Amino acid sequence: MSRALVVSAYGTDAGGSEMWLLGILDAGTLQQAPWEIDAIVLQDGPLREAFRTRGIAAITYPVPASPIGIAARAPGLRRAILARGPDIVICNGVKAQLAVSMALPERRPPAIWVKHDHSYDRALARLLGHHAATVIATAAEVGEPTGRQDLIIIEPPRPADPLPRAQARDILHEAGWTAPTPLTLGMATRLVPYKGVDLAIRALADPRCADWSLLAIGDDDPATPGERRRLLDLAAELGVSQRVCVPGGIRHAGQLLGAVDAVGVLTRPGQAGAPTKEGYGIVATEAMLAGVPVIVAQAGPISRRLITAEGPAGITLAAPSAQALAGALALLSDATTRQQMGRCGSRVAHTLPDEDDVAQAFAEVLAPYRRP
Repeated sequence: MSRALVVSAYGTDAGGSEMWLLGILDAGTLQQAPWEIDAIVLQDGPLREAFRTRGIAAITYPVPASPIGIAARAPGLRRAILARGPDIVICNGVKAQLAVSMALPERRPPAIWVKHDHSYDRALARLLGHHAATVIATAAEVGEPTGRQDLIIIEPPRPADPLPRAQARDILHEAGWTAPTPLTLGMATRLVPYKGVDLAIRALADPRCADWSLLAIGDDDPATPGERRRLLDLAAELGVSQRVCVPGGIRHAGQLLGAVDAVGVLTRPGQAGAPTKEGYGIVATEAMLAGVPVIVAQAGPISRRLITAEGPAGITLAAPSAQALAGALALLSDATTRQQMGRCGSRVAHTLPDEDDVAQAFAEVLAPYRRP
């Protein structure tokens, strides 16, 4: 039987790249091919157990985020990879591809790089793209910096249907959220500076946003363990603490977005070594499915999806700034505007490919690497 080894950068099982991968595994297409699948996770967290519950032999081999730290751990990673005898290594994310490139400089076994975002595009995208046997990107804009003419685009599948608004609000209330204003901007994201939760907090201080509050669902990331505290301190400094709720991570948060009135995807420049803009942005699709308008900080794959034949499904900011966000929220204070955008988004989102479609496309990419 052919063997595939997944190397995944982060330990979370709730990030967009991890959900993309787990969705493919859940479809069962690879296992039916058949592929025997192992996994190495480069950070502590629940992803290892998520693999194991799916019958995948998985280990954690912690690797730091810095290139120096990755290089120091590369020999041990090489031994772990070769001990599993894979025919193909699937590198889920830029850190995974960099680590495997250092561990396997001879490119044997070959690697498939699944590129989800814009991390280190200027410094590493072309180099890592050259090292990979195949590059898959979750959006055309995400893959372009690699310079690969044979780039394969496999966008994420349509997420699970949202819960009804009343049920979603009940779950959020149990998690400690109360809506202190008539309107709520929701965000579901890891708490790292580049995700732009601070932009939303600053926007609340604008007089145009007096009717809005913020619900930011997500946990601190290991890379920035004090981010939640920083955000709450910022809210206190700006006098908007009563309108900011950061309850931590909530399982299946993407299915709860029908509880809010707009969803922000506010990735911005400013954090060293982090992406400067959003990749595919699965949370935007989750919002569209729920009929909730999306505000995205910059042009890219999300803003492209927000353009529909029947009208916009959200707003793309002119710049990733609190002032621009406040202007967008002022526009969305109108219920008719929100409802019209929500309907446009819902219609488009329900036509997107499902997990079976995406899994089949991925299996076709792996097929040439199977043993004779």
